[in-house]
Amino acid sequence: MFHVKHRMQKYEPFVDFLLEYNNFINLTSIRNRSDALVKHVEDSLVLSDHIRNHHPEARRLLDIGTGAGFPGLVLAKEHPHISITLLDATKKKIRFVEEAALFLGANNACAVADRVEAFTLKNKEVFDVVVVRSVARLDVLLEYAAPLLKKSGYLLAMKSLDTLDEMSLADEVASVFGFNVGHSFPYVLLDQKRSILSYRKIGNPVISLPRKIGEAIKYPIQRRS
Repeated sequence: MFHVKHRMQKYEPFVDFLLEYNNFINLTSIRNRSDALVKHVEDSLVLSDHIRNHHPEARRLLDIGTGAGFPGLVLAKEHPHISITLLDATKKKIRFVEEAALFLGANNACAVADRVEAFTLKNKEVFDVVVVRSVARLDVLLEYAAPLLKKSGYLLAMKSLDTLDEMSLADEVASVFGFNVGHSFPYVLLDQKRSILSYRKIGNPVISLPRKIGEAIKYPIQRRS
């Protein structure tokens, strides 16, 4: 479905940079180049192709919980016309992301150290696309993304395909956050079945967002009858 392997080679120097930095700051549990190229770079390139094919109009994108900069840094390199914000609460990781953006020459990437709830207060309805890789449950991600997205914006969540129950729960509460039900775009990575789960914002949330820091996880929203 996606043809990305031939584009991975140009990211080898960046992966070496990441793994060297990882000796001093814990950025990833992956320790060798080949695994990092597949699990970080190839996975990000799959999302890049999805955005190119399905969201060519996107101009502002947010990567929530970017960690070591994936998928945001790869997206910034592949889509120089998109302004990409990489958000993480850990300042050490954001310092790496800043250096990595310089290493890659990704001038359209901006790294921000903040909690998503605090960041949202200053950035409501400004993004065309919000992307996330395995940060939290899908219903929580809908809550995070809703106030950040413009109307008709999209949440793209990258998950393993063993999360069908998670998607079912998210679909039940999607309308609370102003989204339609999700669509799944499956792919395979190292024999693991994964999917890009796409949710379109079609209206305003029926509750005030963001809630206080941590409440989305501690007190998840239930389906309204």
